[in-house]
Amino acid sequence: MQNSKCKMPARPAGGQNGFTLIEILVVIGIIGLLSIFLVPNLLGARDRAKEAAVKGVMHSVQLAVEAYQMENEVYPMGANIPLESLCKNYLMQGGYIASVPKNPFTGKEYTDGDVAGKIVYSYNDTTGAYTLIGYKRNGISKILELSNM
Repeated sequence: MQNSKCKMPARPAGGQNGFTLIEILVVIGIIGLLSIFLVPNLLGARDRAKEAAVKGVMHSVQLAVEAYQMENEVYPMGANIPLESLCKNYLMQGGYIASVPKNPFTGKEYTDGDVAGKIVYSYNDTTGAYTLIGYKRNGISKILELSNM
């Protein structure tokens, strides 16, 4: 009976150990393909997290606007009011919000000139409805629109 063990092919007679050029190129190709598919997804995840933080700021501001209305029996008046102006002119004066929230895209307090992550308040006095609109990094696409209706 013969012993049938599987044997690895022998290395060349030179006794050199290591990887062949083909093996190295295959590994580099696989790493390249993985990076092509993974890097865009990772960059998009960062923006999605910041957009979720903008939504959180919007909900906090909505609570402050509702508290303002309960005490003053009217919503803050105006159309297309940026968040900084809304906070400083209405919400901070009555203690409905402690300070101007931080913009998740800039890491600083919201300013009226912010484009990325901007939040805009509008009140329609004919319908009695207000809207808070939050925008993505580009300042054009909406993340969320909150309303009292």
